[in-house]
Amino acid sequence: ENYVAKYWSILIERKKHDSLFKNIISVLRSVISESDYLKIFKNSPEMSDLSWVEKIPVSDLYELIPELTELLDKYTSDQIKYPWSVLRDHLFACHIYLSFNAILIRPVIPPTKTHKPFSQAKQRLYMSATLGEGGEIERLFGIENIYRLPVPEGWDKQGIGRRLFFFPGSSLDKESSLNLVMKMIKSTPRSLFLVPDNPHADAIKEEIKKQTEYQIFQSQEIETSKQDFTSHNKAVAVVANRYDGIDLAGDECRLLIVKDLQRATNIQEKFLVTRLGAGVIFNDRIITRMVQAVGRCTRSATDYAAVVILGDELENLLLNPDKQKFLHPELQAEIEYGIEQSKDTTEDDFLDNLKIFLEHGEEWNQAEEDIIYNRGSLEQAKLPAIEKLKEAVSDEVKYQYYLWHRNFEEALAKCETVFSQLNQANDPELRGYIAFWYYLAGSAAWMGAKDDITSLESKARGYFKCAAQVAPEVTWFSRLARLSLENEVPQVDPRTSKLIENLERRLIKLGENHIKFDKEVNTIYDDLNRPPIKDTENLTREELSKERNERSEKFEEAHKKLGKLLGYDSGNSEAHSAPDPWWIAGDDLCIVFEDHLGEKNIGTIGSNKLRQAVLHPEWIRQKRENKEIFLSQSADIIPVIITPSTKIEPDAKLYAEGVCYWNLKDFLKWANKAISTIKELKRCFPGEENLDWRKRAIQAYQDAGIDPTSLLAKLRQSKLRDLPSY
Repeated sequence: ENYVAKYWSILIERKKHDSLFKNIISVLRSVISESDYLKIFKNSPEMSDLSWVEKIPVSDLYELIPELTELLDKYTSDQIKYPWSVLRDHLFACHIYLSFNAILIRPVIPPTKTHKPFSQAKQRLYMSATLGEGGEIERLFGIENIYRLPVPEGWDKQGIGRRLFFFPGSSLDKESSLNLVMKMIKSTPRSLFLVPDNPHADAIKEEIKKQTEYQIFQSQEIETSKQDFTSHNKAVAVVANRYDGIDLAGDECRLLIVKDLQRATNIQEKFLVTRLGAGVIFNDRIITRMVQAVGRCTRSATDYAAVVILGDELENLLLNPDKQKFLHPELQAEIEYGIEQSKDTTEDDFLDNLKIFLEHGEEWNQAEEDIIYNRGSLEQAKLPAIEKLKEAVSDEVKYQYYLWHRNFEEALAKCETVFSQLNQANDPELRGYIAFWYYLAGSAAWMGAKDDITSLESKARGYFKCAAQVAPEVTWFSRLARLSLENEVPQVDPRTSKLIENLERRLIKLGENHIKFDKEVNTIYDDLNRPPIKDTENLTREELSKERNERSEKFEEAHKKLGKLLGYDSGNSEAHSAPDPWWIAGDDLCIVFEDHLGEKNIGTIGSNKLRQAVLHPEWIRQKRENKEIFLSQSADIIPVIITPSTKIEPDAKLYAEGVCYWNLKDFLKWANKAISTIKELKRCFPGEENLDWRKRAIQAYQDAGIDPTSLLAKLRQSKLRDLPSY
């Protein structure tokens, strides 16, 4: 997929192009939020930082093109010199995407017809059995329409070869699942291990070296020639981010392990899926990748191979009946059989089933008959809005060529045709993608207005407004609303929207398997609600101190995890005089807590405890200056003390100004309500980014009073200084 787009893409990687990376960020500094800017230069990034992705709006980017051009002319290295020569005079037709590790500059669709060796070919053949039906091949190749050969009779039911799926995660934890895979590898001469990226590949190679004596082959080695690999009887090929083009038939390889699946293979895709909720456009592409991945070792009608599935995202896709129905009946039947065989299964059972399958004798025959019988009753459903997506693709491609040639008016006209066609589907799953096309329309009109077609300025503002109206749950579109002169854009609190995006990401990571979610939520609940120590008389001073410290530590950790589950950027520190958990929403609100369980003195709050709470905002500000915490200079930092105490020492009132009071019982009641709300949202979560679910989640947060605005109002109504003195 990325092979074609690579010609029209500049990927500036932090490690490879450090100076250029930093200089581009410097040029973009005025249009990047303060928290994002600090995040990019964070010394010790967390997982949430590594998954972060942003896009510079065209309305901001257009004015910076001369400065960026001058910079790229000066700093471009040999690695990106050629793609820069292709894009240099067409930056206005491109988009800039940011992540922690890279900057991507590219057009939405590669304009392949501008490349003569491609456009002047007398005939072009696109050879694949998994092209998709929603116009994905046209988007990938920048071609308006590609004729598809009809599927041979009978292929609608019968696939190629036989696969036995294993889902170790249905019965085993991650460590046990990986140990099982290593034993499976040792039971076969050759295995193929597909992983999403190089860090995953490195980790798997280390594990293989530790647990086996098998020789490891890199993807480059088997892409050049697979002869060395197939001639070894103790070999594992580990391949990163490659789901097609590697064919291992027959006895060349009987065991395929697939760990995770990148739903987005580049930053543009990731932005559209995770930030805009426009994943519907990639459903076809994701399924294609999955089908390609699991078919690497079954290349003929009589071929067979075991397929082991690892990783939450891939399990989510295959274990979900609502996703299975979009697969070929043969594949559906194989997956259903594999799911049943993986439930309540021990390691020995998994290994026995693998042995029976690989022997492919009489013991396997009954299973084969079951899969074939089940296949006959299954149908392949069409993906949502697939017909409208196919109808729209021709104009999507035309838009890109008009924009490439600086014809903003015609590019705008094609955008209007695209979102008009998509709106006809009346499918809520398309909202994020439709909003994106309103944005592209606004961008084309905006650039046209800057090119002295003044009549387009009002259209630009109108379409930016439409983008925000169609998908008010998407925080990114709210940035565009400020360009509209009208105040009719529905306002969704950006802090709440950001929390919901983070919750969505968290639920995706926890997966369809409710065991992980339930374990995390139950641990939070149990550790928050752990009762005070009562039998103190039978404990020594050391034992009592240990019990109290343990209760306090577990409470603080659960408090932090609750914030993280709700979508806050939540942290805690064990440093001396550091606050207890802090919760950050967006880049302009931080609630910093002092957790006081009051077991030594439950009646009153003294000066020492209060002084700690008063100093917490300054601690947060210092961490902000050190770029360890991301907050704007004008952010609200709210100190809160959680305590069962209901009185305050008279002298302590001197320090109480500005500190909020949250009674422990009231906090636990609020926390339990928050957990119940998250559980309810988990039950209706569709398993992937979805704007309708985000809308429902925002409303649920507001109804429960757990959104930042409601929480802030609640805290500000309860000031510590108002407590009575004894």
